[in-house]
Amino acid sequence: MGKLMGRIWRMIAWVAPFYQFRTSLWRKSGVNIGHGVYIGNLAYLDGEYPHLITLEDFVSIAPHVSILAHSGGSPYHAKTGLFHEEPQPVLIKRGAWIASGAIILPGVTIGEGAIVAAGAVVSKDIPDFGVAVGNPARVVRNLKK
Repeated sequence: MGKLMGRIWRMIAWVAPFYQFRTSLWRKSGVNIGHGVYIGNLAYLDGEYPHLITLEDFVSIAPHVSILAHSGGSPYHAKTGLFHEEPQPVLIKRGAWIASGAIILPGVTIGEGAIVAAGAVVSKDIPDFGVAVGNPARVVRNLKK
């Protein structure tokens, strides 16, 4: 699929009124999405590298969450070579819950059944059934399976 169609699907998905429709549009834009996934309105999933984002079955993404697969510097930083980071995959495993306003940075894996609290900025992996809070996010407890 071309970049233009992917952008169109993402723009519509961003404000789509029903989560089932929203999820199908994100899937069409290139995000790897499992079954039973909820994506809240106004969530942002990386537009340049959507194919690097994987949401396994029964993941729940609240409104206003940002999931980034790349962190490009300004054109000045890229041109001068001061900052360059390759895109990295993001994996959110089965049953994880990402609360409102959280930011998931490139290269992160969120474990099965993990919870990321509202407003957390996740820069490192979260283990299975871990509860992560804060900026930068840190695991404050583990849930019982």
